[in-house]
Amino acid sequence: MTDNRKEIGSYEFMEFFMSRAAHVVSMDTNGKINVMALLWKTIGELWMLPVITIAVSPSRYTFKLLTEGVQEFTINIPSSKIADTINITGSLSGRDIDKFKETGLETIEGKRTKVPTLKDCILTYECKIVHSCKSGSMASHHLFFGQILTAYASNEIIK
Repeated sequence: MTDNRKEIGSYEFMEFFMSRAAHVVSMDTNGKINVMALLWKTIGELWMLPVITIAVSPSRYTFKLLTEGVQEFTINIPSSKIADTINITGSLSGRDIDKFKETGLETIEGKRTKVPTLKDCILTYECKIVHSCKSGSMASHHLFFGQILTAYASNEIIK
């Protein structure tokens, strides 16, 4: 898939970003990676930086990795080839199993992050956490603001 994607601007192909579930990949300080299904995401600007904001419950293993692990994450919008993996990564915990073994998801080394991206995704973003906060009274989630360091689109959606 590395040959099947091109670097793009942060805000290109927003219709795919906004309308589909994503996989968020995070990493502990020892290099162990985890993947979680993610619906609560948005894209915009913070302090004139392009950012993706994700909402993660403090009960999730991913929350622990984002707060105590590597201060980066990747957002990966799956292609139809791996779309069914969202069900597995959203229903099982990385505390208990290796979701990569369970799903067969493959990684691609990050260009600007230690955290890898995923193969077979139509959009991919490498992000560095620049801010986090409680979501307030809307939900019991925590918001993580990731500065977009680079973004990719697959040739599948580039016309």
